[in-house]
Amino acid sequence: MGTTTASLNLRKIRHIALVWMLISCFQVFYDSLVVQTYLEDTSIYRFWHILMVNAIIALIAGATAGLVLTRMEAWIRTMPFWKAIFYISLIYTVLGILLIALGSTFYQIITKQASPLTAEVQQGVLSFMFSADFLKQFLTWGLVMIGTIIVLAVNDKYGQGNFRDMLAGRYFQPSEEERIFMFLDIKGSTTIAEKIGAKKYFYLLQDFFEDATLPILQTKGEIYQYVGDEIIISWRMNNGIEQANCIECFYAIQAAILNNQDRYMEKYNCIPVFKAGLHYGKVMVGEMGRVKKEITFSGDVLNTASRIQMECNNRDVTLLASDKLLSILHLPAYMTPKPLGDIELRGKSERVNMSTILLNY
Repeated sequence: MGTTTASLNLRKIRHIALVWMLISCFQVFYDSLVVQTYLEDTSIYRFWHILMVNAIIALIAGATAGLVLTRMEAWIRTMPFWKAIFYISLIYTVLGILLIALGSTFYQIITKQASPLTAEVQQGVLSFMFSADFLKQFLTWGLVMIGTIIVLAVNDKYGQGNFRDMLAGRYFQPSEEERIFMFLDIKGSTTIAEKIGAKKYFYLLQDFFEDATLPILQTKGEIYQYVGDEIIISWRMNNGIEQANCIECFYAIQAAILNNQDRYMEKYNCIPVFKAGLHYGKVMVGEMGRVKKEITFSGDVLNTASRIQMECNNRDVTLLASDKLLSILHLPAYMTPKPLGDIELRGKSERVNMSTILLNY
């Protein structure tokens, strides 16, 4: 696995910084075309100096914005919407002015070949900060900041990779794919809800889903849906088969919950235990709905995986997988499948061979 929260955030920051730099370079190229149209002497427009300064500052600004957004994400979610917008606007105003002033200073130093302490450089920066060009830069990058926040929110909404697929139009028309599915469900959820109350139970689900997210991403899974106290996880075949990621995911989530057991006991006086069922097969996938559009999977494999998960209680195990799935996996040495035979699943005419997985340590 090897993926951590820090590395996931670093990847997000890197992508934001790169996109901001490309936007900045495009802006410089566009401005140069405008200059060539309206200026008789284009030599006074120092294209390469401007391009270099803007690319460097945009890279710094993008990395700063990414760092701020990833660090503030959990904090912002605790606020009313208007307050979150206020703090984001305030932070952008302060950082935006500082970074644009820094970029102007670099440009003045390079073009005038002078120290930033000289009156000539300082006067050039001051003139720029009170010019229409500064206002244009400030408003432009404000819009870029808003666009970045929207893209991050939509990407979180649709899940890793799915937003990119939607933009590419991959699911405009339904298509057939082969995928692995896991239905993961908290055991005894009704009893827990009655014991701690509806409000606390809601927060428990929030914490559980939050703790499960990183292991899912670590094992290259995609969160398809949250249904009550259940998470439906999907893998593209190569991602799920690689290092038996689809099985490893279950134990990684289990480890994450156990690592936070003190927090669960303190807040809810219980530690959530969960069960899961896995299966794979062909599904139809495509965009569904005109309003609140979603990427939807349909096919017998989902019904079977759900029924396998329900069978966990009858077999007194927490993990069941179809033998069909296990036959294409190369389980690590510390995992051993224990066959349970062919089992009749509720609502299914054909019996399914399945096994639980035992750890050897």
